[in-house]
Amino acid sequence: MKNYIVFFFIILGISVLLGALGSHYLWVLTKNTQLVGNWKSTLNYQFFHALGGLLMLTVFKQCNITDRWPVNLLIAGLFLFCGSFYLKTGLKLDDTSQNLRYFRYLRPIGGLLFVAGWFGAAALVNRKIIRQIKRDGRKKSKRKTS
Repeated sequence: MKNYIVFFFIILGISVLLGALGSHYLWVLTKNTQLVGNWKSTLNYQFFHALGGLLMLTVFKQCNITDRWPVNLLIAGLFLFCGSFYLKTGLKLDDTSQNLRYFRYLRPIGGLLFVAGWFGAAALVNRKIIRQIKRDGRKKSKRKTS
């Protein structure tokens, strides 16, 4: 769990650095408002999913959930969704003649991984809550019969 926390803090720090790079240099280099807008949008996804990953880990710890696959899905989503955009942008800045069509398929896959991670976390927490309610209900019914 500690490695996940460190990872998400590093991703948050990288978000700040990439935000500064985008706001100070990307416009100067490209003069492309769509690229700068996509850069900001990608940074928002990165930042909020890193914060969400920390929140997910906190809730999992509070609920004693040991499964980490939803967190892993968020991490994979970060690499595919955000990473593919950053790589594509870097390649565009380096050489605009490159054919980068295949990158467009990575973002939707990364987005689906985000959604699967969040729904998976909801399912795990819900299952834990239902088990706790059933366990508490059995304890109350035992006390009433005694």
